[in-house]
Amino acid sequence: MRTDTDCRQMARLISDSLDRPVPPAEKARMRLHLVTCETCRIVEEQMGFLRRTVQQWGREQASRPGLPDNPRPPPHDQTKE
Repeated sequence: MRTDTDCRQMARLISDSLDRPVPPAEKARMRLHLVTCETCRIVEEQMGFLRRTVQQWGREQASRPGLPDNPRPPPHDQTKE
Protein backbone atom coordinates (compact mmCIF):
# COMPACT_ATOMS: atom_id res chain seq x y z
CA MET A 1 0.00 0.00 0.00
CA ARG A 2 1.24 3.46 -0.93
CA THR A 3 1.25 6.31 1.59
CA ASP A 4 1.70 10.07 1.35
CA THR A 5 5.12 9.59 2.93
CA ASP A 6 6.09 7.26 0.06
CA CYS A 7 5.05 9.91 -2.45
CA ARG A 8 6.90 12.66 -0.60
CA GLN A 9 10.02 10.51 -0.56
CA MET A 10 9.56 9.82 -4.27
CA ALA A 11 9.20 13.51 -5.05
CA ARG A 12 12.55 14.11 -3.29
CA LEU A 13 14.15 11.20 -5.13
CA ILE A 14 12.76 12.40 -8.48
CA SER A 15 14.19 15.86 -7.81
CA ASP A 16 17.54 14.44 -6.74
CA SER A 17 17.69 12.21 -9.82
CA LEU A 18 17.53 15.29 -12.04
CA ASP A 19 20.66 16.71 -10.40
CA ARG A 20 22.83 13.68 -9.71
CA PRO A 21 23.17 9.98 -10.47
CA VAL A 22 20.95 7.87 -8.23
CA PRO A 23 22.16 4.49 -6.93
CA PRO A 24 20.67 1.56 -8.89
CA ALA A 25 18.58 0.32 -5.94
CA GLU A 26 17.02 3.77 -5.49
CA LYS A 27 16.43 4.11 -9.21
CA ALA A 28 14.67 0.72 -9.25
CA ARG A 29 12.54 1.73 -6.26
CA MET A 30 11.60 4.96 -7.99
CA ARG A 31 10.72 3.21 -11.27
CA LEU A 32 8.59 0.64 -9.44
CA HIS A 33 6.72 3.38 -7.59
CA LEU A 34 6.18 5.34 -10.80
CA VAL A 35 4.59 2.31 -12.46
CA THR A 36 1.90 2.27 -9.78
CA CYS A 37 1.47 5.97 -8.96
CA GLU A 38 0.02 8.33 -11.53
CA THR A 39 0.45 11.34 -9.24
CA CYS A 40 4.20 10.79 -8.96
CA ARG A 41 4.46 10.25 -12.73
CA ILE A 42 2.89 13.67 -13.19
CA VAL A 43 5.30 15.15 -10.64
CA GLU A 44 8.22 13.61 -12.56
CA GLU A 45 6.94 15.07 -15.84
CA GLN A 46 6.48 18.51 -14.28
CA MET A 47 9.93 18.55 -12.69
CA GLY A 48 11.50 17.47 -15.97
CA PHE A 49 9.62 20.18 -17.84
CA LEU A 50 10.73 22.85 -15.35
CA ARG A 51 14.33 21.70 -15.54
CA ARG A 52 14.37 21.76 -19.35
CA THR A 53 12.66 25.17 -19.41
CA VAL A 54 15.13 26.74 -16.97
CA GLN A 55 18.10 25.23 -18.85
CA GLN A 56 16.77 26.57 -22.16
CA TRP A 57 16.20 30.01 -20.64
CA GLY A 58 19.74 29.98 -19.23
CA ARG A 59 21.20 29.11 -22.64
CA GLU A 60 19.19 31.88 -24.28
CA GLN A 61 20.33 34.42 -21.68
CA ALA A 62 23.96 33.37 -22.07
CA SER A 63 23.79 33.82 -25.83
CA ARG A 64 22.41 37.37 -25.65
CA PRO A 65 25.37 39.75 -25.85
CA GLY A 66 25.36 43.07 -24.11
CA LEU A 67 23.18 42.16 -21.16
CA PRO A 68 24.68 43.08 -17.80
CA ASP A 69 25.50 40.29 -15.38
CA ASN A 70 23.63 42.17 -12.68
CA PRO A 71 20.56 43.96 -14.08
CA ARG A 72 19.97 45.93 -10.89
CA PRO A 73 20.41 49.68 -11.13
CA PRO A 74 23.45 51.08 -9.33
CA PRO A 75 22.81 52.19 -5.75
CA HIS A 76 21.74 55.78 -5.28
CA ASP A 77 24.75 58.03 -4.69
CA GLN A 78 23.79 60.19 -1.72
CA THR A 79 27.00 62.23 -1.86
CA LYS A 80 25.74 64.14 -4.92
CA GLU A 81 22.71 65.56 -3.16
